[in-house]
Amino acid sequence: MDDKLISLFYGSVLHDIGKIVQRATKQKIKHSKLGGDFLSEFTSNKEILNQVRYHHAAEIMGSSLKPNDLAYITYIADNIASGVDRRQTDISSDQLWDSKTSLEDVYNRFGNENDSPRYFQARELDLATDDIFAKENKSKFTDSEYSAILKRIETTLKVVDFNEEYFQSILNLLEATASFIPSSTNMTEVADISLYDHLRLTAGFAAAIYLFLKNNELNDFKQELFKNSKFFYQKKAFLLASFDISGIQNFIYTITSQGAHKQLRSRSFYLDMISEWIVDSLLQKCNLTRANLVYSGGGHAYIIFPNTDEIVATIKKVEKSFNDFFLENFQTKLFVAFGWSDFSAAQVMQNNDISEYLDIYRKISRQISQKKLERYSFADLLKLNGKMKKSGRECSICHNVTNLIEIDGQFKCQLCYKLEMFSKDIQKEQLFEVNANDKGLPVGPKAYLHKINIKQVKNNEYSGRIYSKNKLNTGAFQATHLWIGDYSDLPNNEFGSYAQRKWTLDKNKKITGIKRVAVLRCDVDDLGYGFMAGFSQQNNGIYNTFSRTAAFSRSMGIFFKLYINQFARDKHLTIVYAGGDDVFILGAWDDILQFSIDLRQNFLKWTNHKLTLSSGIGMFSEKTPINIMARVTGELEDTAKQNGKNSICLFEKNFVFKYDEFINNVFSDKLVTIRNFFDSEDQRGKAFIYKLIELIRSRDEVDRISFARLAYYLARLEEMSKNKSNFKAFKTKMKDWFDDKEEIHEVELALMLYVYEIREES
Repeated sequence: MDDKLISLFYGSVLHDIGKIVQRATKQKIKHSKLGGDFLSEFTSNKEILNQVRYHHAAEIMGSSLKPNDLAYITYIADNIASGVDRRQTDISSDQLWDSKTSLEDVYNRFGNENDSPRYFQARELDLATDDIFAKENKSKFTDSEYSAILKRIETTLKVVDFNEEYFQSILNLLEATASFIPSSTNMTEVADISLYDHLRLTAGFAAAIYLFLKNNELNDFKQELFKNSKFFYQKKAFLLASFDISGIQNFIYTITSQGAHKQLRSRSFYLDMISEWIVDSLLQKCNLTRANLVYSGGGHAYIIFPNTDEIVATIKKVEKSFNDFFLENFQTKLFVAFGWSDFSAAQVMQNNDISEYLDIYRKISRQISQKKLERYSFADLLKLNGKMKKSGRECSICHNVTNLIEIDGQFKCQLCYKLEMFSKDIQKEQLFEVNANDKGLPVGPKAYLHKINIKQVKNNEYSGRIYSKNKLNTGAFQATHLWIGDYSDLPNNEFGSYAQRKWTLDKNKKITGIKRVAVLRCDVDDLGYGFMAGFSQQNNGIYNTFSRTAAFSRSMGIFFKLYINQFARDKHLTIVYAGGDDVFILGAWDDILQFSIDLRQNFLKWTNHKLTLSSGIGMFSEKTPINIMARVTGELEDTAKQNGKNSICLFEKNFVFKYDEFINNVFSDKLVTIRNFFDSEDQRGKAFIYKLIELIRSRDEVDRISFARLAYYLARLEEMSKNKSNFKAFKTKMKDWFDDKEEIHEVELALMLYVYEIREES
């Protein structure tokens, strides 16, 4: 990476650092001057400092900048990232601000109008806090909060060398400190984009602009970007590229039960790392940083590039190299497809044409879909057929027939063996390295994944790229952070203990509850539309800008890949996979049931009821192969989706409900009524419940004989009841429920759930 591009990164990503200084010190001085003076204490690089001091039109007009000064790039990148051309408004912007205002929730303008706008509590990003949701009341920053943030930034910048090695450190620092600071405190603007999101996106656009101009040999930045800015906004200077990895779910779940539990979670993490390595490989080859990464999760990513032939060629080359890698290591199990679309700044800024904005994503989607239909060339197919082994032993876990080794009398392929070894204590591991040492797990061409400890990192005993899990490290400790949903209450990966309910073991008590494992699979309804047009429905699409799409993307990622760990806390379950829009969780059946409700309710709260989930829950014996659990639960999830969004399907396809119907009518009402009645009727055994279920299942809306049977059966039992008033109340409810097709269906599920709760070990 050339020196100018390095300086451009630091100047653009820190261009608004003066806003924090301004708010911490309460100085009535423009934030650009404050920022420049502040940053000059840590670097004397004039190219960096000029970008901080001169990123507004008024400041540029009063300066003597050279025509090729990087400040012109940061100026226009700042406008594109904010979605607004501030040429006419930036002169007075600092006189219209409320420096202590809190960050508005980006979902305030997502989808339809909401009567109650929400705001985030003013704070640094605390990964351990439970207070993660936006609230209706504003919580303004205090002087001490801004001062503490500024102090943390100062402490980190003192040890930063402004070179390539500290790129990720600075991004981590800004995410930790500026995620809840509004980028704009101008009272005439909407303050729903965090300063971190704005700074990151500005740096991403700045790098793309620089490489675009360099490729076209346009060196007069002043002319191109300042004097002729209106023309530049219309230029197709950018590419939005995306990739999608096919086969992730099959790779993770379609393994036999033998040894599966030992590597299930490492398979999930392994696929995440392959996806992240594709991102980093592509960015590195294009001389870009993670500031250009808009979204990554679930085997998908969106990245901003300059629109040049060289970049397109690089994308194609990376795409082919990883598909060759997949063929070599996984045959046809995994495949990656890239798509891209050129776009202009005007298409993603305020007042854009909504149809043009949507076309960017549609073009990408069409390319990816077409490539999935035409995966392999004739040469690829010949190569595959030539390598296929026709007969012989196969891996006991994945059924692969190549690269087998014998371990303790079992044949395993090299990959499954490495995954099994990698799984040991994977939940406790925090640091990972990707390097060229082939002793690790292959994640790409000549790239291998290894565990590494903090001592090795501090002593510089590594040769590749370092990744940290669920931590934001800064200073001299440079690591790319990954949000990973990895909660598990198991000290090992013995998932059978969920079925055995071992935590309930007590010498004086019997184990209660059916001995089953449950699987939850769910994803977000209409997430693709949310990415493309989530902000197009209010004020004629004025809020449908790239900056909000980026903020929305990060919101989805942090919910499903980080905060999901909090919702699982203290439950008997393991998060196997949590991508951007797909979740697979395995655990005790009753905790899975409760978690499905908690996750859904928290997701509604997180998105201000703008997005919903569809879920399937399957229940299985502990010896059921993982691939069957995944397939059956996936079918239940599909049934929920077919019921319309915001639905859940439990155990079998006929038990499908809208989520609110299940929560309010079954789980919180009928199940509670049934539980209270039978808990107080000690003499009533499970035979009574089974008889009720039998009568419900024989119910016929035309032939009323089953109703007569129910009435007769309940009348006889009432005569023998010790608490006749209690029984009579239950009898009346049952008759009322029985007369309603939907209500009695809910009762049937509630009765089944109660039986599952009270079933004892024989």
